[in-house]
Amino acid sequence: MSGRAAGVGLRRNILYGLAGWAAPAAVVLASYAVLIRHLGAARFGIFVLAGSMSGLLAFLDFGFAAATLRFVAEDQARGNLRAAGEVVVSSLAFYGMLGAGGAATLQFLAPWLVKMLGVETHVAPEAIEAFRLAGWQFPAFLLLAVFVSLFKGLQHFAAAALTLASLSTLAYGGAAVAAGLTRAGLREVMAISLAAHVLVLAAAAAGAWRLCHVRGIFLHRARPTRAVFRRMFEFGWLMTANAFAAIFLYQIQRYLVAATLGPAAVAVYQTAGAGPAKVHQAVAAATEVLFPAASAAADPRTLRSIYLWMLAGSGMAAASALLPLVWLAPRILGLWLGPEMAAQALPLLPAFAAAYFFIAFSPAPFHLLNGLGKPWLNTAFTALAAALNVALLCFLWVRGLSLLGFAWAFAGSSIAATLLFQVVVEIHIWRRGLLRVRQRPVAGAADDQMEWA
Repeated sequence: MSGRAAGVGLRRNILYGLAGWAAPAAVVLASYAVLIRHLGAARFGIFVLAGSMSGLLAFLDFGFAAATLRFVAEDQARGNLRAAGEVVVSSLAFYGMLGAGGAATLQFLAPWLVKMLGVETHVAPEAIEAFRLAGWQFPAFLLLAVFVSLFKGLQHFAAAALTLASLSTLAYGGAAVAAGLTRAGLREVMAISLAAHVLVLAAAAAGAWRLCHVRGIFLHRARPTRAVFRRMFEFGWLMTANAFAAIFLYQIQRYLVAATLGPAAVAVYQTAGAGPAKVHQAVAAATEVLFPAASAAADPRTLRSIYLWMLAGSGMAAASALLPLVWLAPRILGLWLGPEMAAQALPLLPAFAAAYFFIAFSPAPFHLLNGLGKPWLNTAFTALAAALNVALLCFLWVRGLSLLGFAWAFAGSSIAATLLFQVVVEIHIWRRGLLRVRQRPVAGAADDQMEWA
């Protein structure tokens, strides 16, 4: 492929990534207001906790989704289509078993989780059912992650964007419509979310089968093998360590807020951080093209140029979105959430805006390192941010934790770790470990080959 054609494809994939973020982000943010009004703050907090449970458990996925993306892109670039098929079916087999085990575990632990999170007695039966329904989302969520990774690995970002957009739109939009029109309760909105996962999974599986057949990857002929599992575990275990650290940075705070301040406080915390978090997700969606691009990269100079362009674009996009958000926050939150909820969420917004501005610089190097087979560096800095987060929470605990304390602990740890991450990536990858082009004679000619130091 020519450089011009590759550039067009890269820009197109960035637009697909952003499209896959924009539509569901709008639906999710709009649904928050409807669900809070009709479920109440406490039940909405439980809905958020239960709905994020499958995402929380999926952090412990042994990195097979990321490994699928990397190795499908790599194997296809090398023309090894059989190996690509074996990667996909191995991931599906592993995630099928892991998902079934996770679902069964959550059925058993649901009453204990509800008690631990401080759910009030009169809401507890609904909360238990909500967590059990969320458990069945877990296998669907994992299997869906394989198909999304397959689409991205094959540079078919349009299919990945459509899949993710459909999931969020049907899950949150369907729940909001049911709550607003039929006065559906917590059980019903969680059941709608589960049905959305199953429906989108079926559609994604059909689309993945057709795409693989067109590309010459015949999944029905592929079989899981020990060698493929070993290959994926060698890459994926570091992704699991990274995911485990990310739990303490991104996910655990919701559950700590619930345990210390109650589920209603989760509603305030979630809505205050929703806008800045969506900005970060937009940047992550736009820069994810670096993952398969780096896995199949042949020209180090082009890769460096793309990386710097995305890094600069990430900062400008985050600033242009977050500054107006903070400036207009009183009016936006009041219209969106109502005056009572807005008054509670508003003090937290500057902390989240500061945090996510700096975090916006992380997706580009994160995807680059994964694509280059260096996830250990991502893991080290996610662990550092998580450790700083826990340390700040412990420090604030002595003085009495508040929602504002949770928000600034997250912001402080994120800012410090992100700045150090940028410096280390620049030195380790682009300076000392700079991509080099060496000359290797092949059949009397000279071929450029990329080498990582």
